[in-house]
Amino acid sequence: VAWLAGAGALVLALFASDRRWRYRQRTLGKAAQVSQESHGFAVSLVRHFMPSFKVQRYQFRGMRAKAGSADIQFTDLGLQLPGGKRVLHGVTGEFRAGRMCAIMGPSGAGKTTFMNTLCGKASYGRTTGSISVNGHPADVSEFRSVTGFVPQDDIVHQDLTVREQIEFSARLRNSADTSPQATQAVVDDVLNVMQVDHIQNSIVGSVEERGISGGQRKRVNIGLELAAQPTVLFLDEPTSGLDSTSSLAVALSLKKMCELGMTSIMVIHQPRYSLFTLFDDVLLLGKGGQTVYLGPSLGAKPYFEGLGFAMPNDENPADWFMDVLSGEVANSRVADFRPEMLFDMWRQQPAAGGPRGDDAGTDGVGPEQERIHGREMSTADDRAILQQKLEEGWDSVDSNGDGVMDAEELRSLLAHCSTMLPGPDVVKDLMERMAGDDAKTVTRRQFMDYLCSLRNYVATDTTLAEYDRRGALGPGRRSMLFDEDGNSGDLLEEGAGDLEHGPRGKVKKLTTVMLDPLSSLKRDTPGVFKQYHVLLLRRFIQWWRMNRQRAIFVVALALGGFFLAVLDRWIINTPRWSAMSLLNLHTCLALLLSIFCLQVFANDQPVFWRESASGVSVPAFFVSRLHMNSIDLLLLTFLFSAIYFVIRQPFVPFTRFFVPFLLTAFAASGWGYFISTVVPPKHGPFIVSLVIFIICGLLGNPSNLQEFLAGGIMEAVVNACSITRWSIQMNFDYDYWHLHPHPQGLEDQAMLGMAKGVFVKETRSTEQWVPVAVLLSMGVVLRILAFLGLRFMHRDKQV
Repeated sequence: VAWLAGAGALVLALFASDRRWRYRQRTLGKAAQVSQESHGFAVSLVRHFMPSFKVQRYQFRGMRAKAGSADIQFTDLGLQLPGGKRVLHGVTGEFRAGRMCAIMGPSGAGKTTFMNTLCGKASYGRTTGSISVNGHPADVSEFRSVTGFVPQDDIVHQDLTVREQIEFSARLRNSADTSPQATQAVVDDVLNVMQVDHIQNSIVGSVEERGISGGQRKRVNIGLELAAQPTVLFLDEPTSGLDSTSSLAVALSLKKMCELGMTSIMVIHQPRYSLFTLFDDVLLLGKGGQTVYLGPSLGAKPYFEGLGFAMPNDENPADWFMDVLSGEVANSRVADFRPEMLFDMWRQQPAAGGPRGDDAGTDGVGPEQERIHGREMSTADDRAILQQKLEEGWDSVDSNGDGVMDAEELRSLLAHCSTMLPGPDVVKDLMERMAGDDAKTVTRRQFMDYLCSLRNYVATDTTLAEYDRRGALGPGRRSMLFDEDGNSGDLLEEGAGDLEHGPRGKVKKLTTVMLDPLSSLKRDTPGVFKQYHVLLLRRFIQWWRMNRQRAIFVVALALGGFFLAVLDRWIINTPRWSAMSLLNLHTCLALLLSIFCLQVFANDQPVFWRESASGVSVPAFFVSRLHMNSIDLLLLTFLFSAIYFVIRQPFVPFTRFFVPFLLTAFAASGWGYFISTVVPPKHGPFIVSLVIFIICGLLGNPSNLQEFLAGGIMEAVVNACSITRWSIQMNFDYDYWHLHPHPQGLEDQAMLGMAKGVFVKETRSTEQWVPVAVLLSMGVVLRILAFLGLRFMHRDKQV
């Protein structure tokens, strides 16, 4: 009864924890929705007073401008396979900080190979050439704490919601001292930028269980890396499988992230022209992995036309580039043109691609164009006009004439400007953004300052300033930057660097002022113990949502215990002390639990490989999974043994009956863990069934043990590997000394003598703990082997 009450209490506690987590997620989702609605109403206010005032559709409230930039230079970069074949040849160039860069080329050009070589993932070959970061020789893999990599396949947790995926990634990969408020703000930023905020509480799903759509899944795949706030982001064909509209939306989201100083480098396959023009730079590779062009995306067409190629008026430039690289386009200057000639043509270019970076006019407005069109409206001009408009309309806003605006006046103004009535939560949120926590009124200056701040990429309202003062937004202080007109601009961590502004006040370049240009590219991420707590919480959420899968094993174990009990009591009528009956029980339990434990590490290996490559602690991942699965082992073993115990009535205390089964489960689960880490998942059930049959059904069979334990290597193997050799001894030894069996039949007498000769020791008082120690040691050793398998198998996929 005590064991049953304890199991029930454990299940109720887990249920309550799940309900609490769900409530928390709903609360966070509602808060994010209120924040988004508040921004929408604020934009309508600006449009009302000054329709021409430029505002951001979304402002980052958690993310910041990068504390350090990363210019990546590569010289004669190549890759040679073990067989001697070179799949990448002498690629030279630079990807500059804060720019979105594309790697393009026909099939076989080595696009993915180049990106893998650049970011240190090409462990399958020997890298040649050199790589520098900010002018210093370095491997990009050295800075993986601030580097993100988005694989082509959508590797996500299928049993978590969209928000949970992003939140746990942010918890694991941001700075160790990032506060919970800052983490949630970053999560909200990612959800909004990737346009998945409306499905944030939806389960992602899988092929078997339908969840979100394929395009949304792709955005979540990218969002997992954005949640880490990377300085450099590599993406392997992020638009594959998407239609042109979805591809453009993903590219626009990444372009917005580049405004914070992130460098985005992606392999992309024949984008449409509107998407192609979003890229600041493009690297075109020819077949064989050699450079054909590297420079501004808008400079590619003039470059090829200068070589003698003519593009039809109705042709998509991106498709035309691929045709040129494949030799499908004739050259007016070279009659016998071959695609290989493009390599030499590029190497002969004096500037290797023409104008780059700032000189290329990435905003579409160069110095000459600005001189022709005249000076544009500056931030100070916009602010002055907005202030004038507000002065003219303040009397209509301040209806009671007290010089300040209260919540009811703000609510009426919002309803008038947007033709929609805002909720009280929205009004309260806007009041606090303008005037601080629990604000009851807003002054004219506070109102104007907040509306002017809506032109910034990063929010600068009073609420965030208060969070900064408390240190709730993480380490450091968010300092206000000023543009060339002396007005507030984007935010940057104090002491990190300066922002250089281009035309129209856009961030043009981030220049770090630190003495060590690489120091800002290192981040102290959470340690093993903090990651363990995060991973344990994540595993608990996944564990609770596996109830349907768990129900199959519950039914199987319950039926196994039921049929074995009925068989032993009424059909075969075996003695209660029978060692063969115990063999069937322990072997059945060991087989079912070892198969059940295969899913702990085998089901989502690609997710583990991705997280391990990004810096997630393997010990923390391993231990968190073991601890949550221990609950399953305890409950399933209790269910199996309790059903058998109730029906069979073995005349022994339940605790003494249950402990050997618990030790059997501990040892057998170790085999499931170990096998799942060293063999492919599809072969796991077959391998583990064969192993359990041998070590339990054959090596632990009481009728064979007299021969196996006669000494020599066989005895050592049986003692070291067989589970039932020790677990049966625990049950039988107790039965023999407390039930005092006296069988009448010759067959039962022979069976008792055989089991007694193997399991019963005269020195029982000194040897009764040997089976306990052996089974515990067996389970521990197998878990250590499982950890080594998880850590060192598939090393090429964990870099």
